[in-house]
Amino acid sequence: MLKITLSIIIPTLNEEETICHCLKTVVDIPGIEVIVSDGGSADRTVEIAGQYRGVKIVTSVKGRSLQMNKGAECAGGDVLLFLHADCILPREAVLGINNVFKGYSFVGGAFKIRLLSDKFSYRLIEMGINFRSKVFKLPYGDQGLFVKRSVFEEMGGFREMPNCEDLDFVCRLKKQGKIIILDERTSSSVRRWENHGILRTAFRNQLLFISYVLGTL
Repeated sequence: MLKITLSIIIPTLNEEETICHCLKTVVDIPGIEVIVSDGGSADRTVEIAGQYRGVKIVTSVKGRSLQMNKGAECAGGDVLLFLHADCILPREAVLGINNVFKGYSFVGGAFKIRLLSDKFSYRLIEMGINFRSKVFKLPYGDQGLFVKRSVFEEMGGFREMPNCEDLDFVCRLKKQGKIIILDERTSSSVRRWENHGILRTAFRNQLLFISYVLGTL
């Protein structure tokens, strides 16, 4: 039986419009398992995910951190990759993750990001996100966070938080050792930016970041 080296964990909640795009590039890769951790979707998310051969579906209490921890509990890989359901990760990027840990002392990492829009404003946002990630080593969840399973377990997984569970995880991960930002990019939906407006979303993100740093979240 082929050893599972990487487990891809995708938390979902009513993602019927995006889950197929997320899954199609990561399924059927030898040695890699895909786990959809659903938080009680009321649409066809689970049905659609179940149409992909080999995808393991688990159910969880609603909440991204809880769902990711549940998926990790069921995972068999030595490396865990947490991927948002509205993100697409190229197949070659998935295949390259295990190479990160060969002969290097990294404990985890993430990818650069590409926002799925032709608008110039999103190119500026991309630049800001990728600069923050590369220089300050502060990637967010939509950049495909990956971590050694042993380190994840030692950290106790994701903390149960209403917001910023990804930022909190990365800050704690950096205390465990070095992280790397790979040049391959996740392609991420801009629906949140479109639904709430670019300026409002950017302001909210900064407010959440400041609240987390100040411990008032």
